[in-house]
Amino acid sequence: MSVDLGIDLGTASVLVYVKGKGVILKEPSVVAYDRDTNAIKAIGEEARMMLGRTPGNIVAVRPLRQGVISDYTVTEKMIKYFVQKALGKRTFKKPRISICVPSGVTEVERKAVEEATYAAGAREVHLIEEPLAAAIGVGIDISQPCGSMVVDMGGGTTDIAVISLGGIVHSESVKIAGSTFDEAIIKFIRRKYNILVGERTAEELKVKIGCAAKRDKLLAMDVRGRSLISGLPKTLQITSDEVYEALSEP
Repeated sequence: MSVDLGIDLGTASVLVYVKGKGVILKEPSVVAYDRDTNAIKAIGEEARMMLGRTPGNIVAVRPLRQGVISDYTVTEKMIKYFVQKALGKRTFKKPRISICVPSGVTEVERKAVEEATYAAGAREVHLIEEPLAAAIGVGIDISQPCGSMVVDMGGGTTDIAVISLGGIVHSESVKIAGSTFDEAIIKFIRRKYNILVGERTAEELKVKIGCAAKRDKLLAMDVRGRSLISGLPKTLQITSDEVYEALSEP
């Protein structure tokens, strides 16, 4: 029996949907591999735990940058791993896969996603633009002859599209999204305190006390990082006003 899969291949995380079962897998799109042997050490949540904490020979990377493939071989292995994890050992027939791409991707980038998905074991591959998938997901009737505007904020890109009669009338893909905010927080703490914090710490600050407009009530959070002066670990307190300042530029 053939299985139909929907994959949201994001810069920050991958979601796998199985027809009739719903979303059965949500994991970070991170791969850890050994630089000396090119052997994959971990994929997904296990690899995310290694970000910024690996020895010299092991590298934890995000093979997708700003919604497009930056490392083809690693992306192919990652898709294969998630497909096998979603289906288990029970399937003999290759699945049909629908996979999301940002609205502003080039033909070359579309081809790369398609080929990586075929190489990961798909029988048929259908590409769908992210704003269209988001509109269907939130229950908008996209077949109506009226405009619906969708803003899809991801990890690497923010897609804005006007949809009517089942298609995209006009779209814009902006390369400012969740990961840009994380990087802005890292740079701010480094510039102000001479302390280097990791991606995971920056994301935690963004999620817990981050704000795009100043909060009525000041929040604070303790973070640990490495002092760029002494090289030793250091703990400091960051407030929501500081995160607001860090995020105001992007």
